[in-house]
Amino acid sequence: MKDSIRLKQELFDLCCASVAQRISTIENSLLQVRESRNSETKSSAGDKYETGRAMLQIEEDNYQRQLHQALLLKNQVQQIDATQSKQVVGPGSLVITSRGRYFVSVALGQVTLEDQVYFCISPTSPMGQRLLGREKGFEFEFNGAEIEITEVF
Repeated sequence: MKDSIRLKQELFDLCCASVAQRISTIENSLLQVRESRNSETKSSAGDKYETGRAMLQIEEDNYQRQLHQALLLKNQVQQIDATQSKQVVGPGSLVITSRGRYFVSVALGQVTLEDQVYFCISPTSPMGQRLLGREKGFEFEFNGAEIEITEVF
């Protein structure tokens, strides 16, 4: 395995890029909805105009909620220090188990880096909660499978 700190930094960079892309996509969608709502012209069928504006307002509110969640995710990512190697699992840890490789960061799911599959998981996820505070050699059962932590970086 390549240098663990460099690997963690690459995983961290993937998380940052993914969150930034998510925020950008939501902001663009929000801008389009606002432009559509503002360009909506009043027609002779007033109810249709009001219904259209109300639907666009609902869509804008949904994007605002998504943006808020994405910004919280960005804040969560920014608090991770991937430059430290730890013996106890915490945010920013790379955990190698008998059943997979986990980067405890934000919930992005499966990523592939140099032909290896990693799971970027939130510390609050079920697996994240099982791993937090544990060390190499810890064994536990998860979804009916026996899992052992073989390395913590």
